[in-house]
Amino acid sequence: MRRWLLEPHVKRWWDDGVKTPYPDAEIADYREAIQGKDTTYRYLAAIGDRPVGMLQHYRIGDSPEYADALALGEDAVGIDLFIGEAGLLGRGHGPAMLRQFLRDVAFPFHRMDVCVIGPSVKNAAAIRAYEKVGFRALKEVRVPGETDPEFLMRITAAELHSLQS
Repeated sequence: MRRWLLEPHVKRWWDDGVKTPYPDAEIADYREAIQGKDTTYRYLAAIGDRPVGMLQHYRIGDSPEYADALALGEDAVGIDLFIGEAGLLGRGHGPAMLRQFLRDVAFPFHRMDVCVIGPSVKNAAAIRAYEKVGFRALKEVRVPGETDPEFLMRITAAELHSLQS
């Protein structure tokens, strides 16, 4: 994996004692995805030609245990963003990447109109960034195997479009 996997700000959220030993257990999960054993679709996040992190999308219903924990009552896309360089945080890159990713990749790929994202309740910076995209608080949920509750947030394709118009 690239150097940014071990950056302290990324490590804080990934090295939470759930997948041990870190980073080997985390890398094993990504290896399974590369081999097609996972229904999560991962993309390199870049600014220009410079790789800076990762974006991923998945259908919530493809993971029954996770879907049960979220109890959405509707089918939805899930997405995540990881920016791996501390110097790029807080500069507006995350919201811009997520808007484009939702519009051009996640919504069209799944042909769904609802997307959720679930940062840790302790990740205030991520929550603020997702609000800038247009995500709105839905609820806190406990996900089996996670140390912190997720602060589940929701946006629809129509809301995203209306915010960009």
